[in-house]
Amino acid sequence: MKNALILHGTDFGKEQKQRFNNWFPWLKTELERKGYEVFLPELPGAWHPDLERYWDFLKDFEFNEETVIIGHSSGGAMVFGILQKLPKETKISKAISVAGFYKDEGWDCEGLFSEDYDWEKIKKQASKIVLFWSSDDPYISKEQTDYLSEKIGVHPTIIEGQKHFSIGTAGEKYRKFPELLELLV
Repeated sequence: MKNALILHGTDFGKEQKQRFNNWFPWLKTELERKGYEVFLPELPGAWHPDLERYWDFLKDFEFNEETVIIGHSSGGAMVFGILQKLPKETKISKAISVAGFYKDEGWDCEGLFSEDYDWEKIKKQASKIVLFWSSDDPYISKEQTDYLSEKIGVHPTIIEGQKHFSIGTAGEKYRKFPELLELLV
């Protein structure tokens, strides 16, 4: 069963609903048109991301060899947490981290990270892993992307001038994200 899990980033207040912002609803619609069953959840407690809380919420999702996981920002970091948490025998098709990161840089989201990432296991859980990064991202440093790229063994997809791939940083064009869709279909 082709399915997709789209993980939004951090909400900066209990009233914000990140899953309704940016390119997430558009991507959900486009993937559904292509025959995917898509889950775009409102992550619990998203104003303070936490790997264990998110995993408890997501662990019953039907991960399989046709699953695609897409995460943005702290959702992009969660992609690695999910790959680490999956049973070794559960493999997925694609894992895509858009402006993701692997360590806290003072954003009060230390609960999002595994203390000991098993990068070898993470690499084996997905047939393909993609990293998106923009050189003018105001939040995610090149060091973060370079580290992830080295550990996972992939070259990041760098799209210049896109900031944090969000409406808040790059404007209304991020109601859609066609470059991402191209990788998925």
